[in-house]
Amino acid sequence: MWQNREKYKADITIVTALFKGENTNIPHSVGIYDPTWVDKLYRGIARHYSGLFDFVCLTDANYKFEENIRQVRLSKSVDQYGWMSLMDLYRPDLCDGKRFTAGLDTIITGSLDDILAYDPPRDAGPPHEIALCRDPNTPDLVCNAVTLATPKFCEQLWELWQTKEEEILEKCIFFNVPSEMAVMRSYYNNSPKLDVVFPQRLLSYKMHLQKNFDLVKTASIVYFHGKPKPQQLIASQGWIKEYWR
Repeated sequence: MWQNREKYKADITIVTALFKGENTNIPHSVGIYDPTWVDKLYRGIARHYSGLFDFVCLTDANYKFEENIRQVRLSKSVDQYGWMSLMDLYRPDLCDGKRFTAGLDTIITGSLDDILAYDPPRDAGPPHEIALCRDPNTPDLVCNAVTLATPKFCEQLWELWQTKEEEILEKCIFFNVPSEMAVMRSYYNNSPKLDVVFPQRLLSYKMHLQKNFDLVKTASIVYFHGKPKPQQLIASQGWIKEYWR
């Protein structure tokens, strides 16, 4: 049985974000998300993770959630900063320990215990403080479908963002707009890749599952980037009805 947050120390903090996004210039993400998506992600974590976790949702307004979700306001205007406002996913003040970030278009389909317990190897040069995923379209580049980050990483990234904001906004461009994923590619592309460490466990719907639906049997995390999104498929695909609720 879950205890009050004040009575336990979480093993990990889950961090996601909900915002309207009309001015982010990414059409496939505008007018889609609402609090039910956040609740579904929370419940997916709860069903498939046996440890203790906190759950933080960064928001641009006040929302009402059904689950035990801590709501924190984004520090930057989404209208002004667009996707770069998601640098807040790594704000040091959000939590003390390791954090796992995921987009709302993520469905949890299997155990997360080993994935969330993963610590990048520290025996080959400087320790890695974040683990990302390979971009399924361009595997030589990272993507931020999900990430695991240490407090040290968050402190370093936040200092970089605070001291070099103008340079980052000019340099780190994706889809012709500044993007936090471009920051990861510019500065952390050589970090460990979770989908390499855990093969066939972290899958793109569009690039993996859509080509072979049997892969859902091995998956723990399925993420949707671009189109389609889960709500467009739930009527026809039973696995989405089972896991996204």
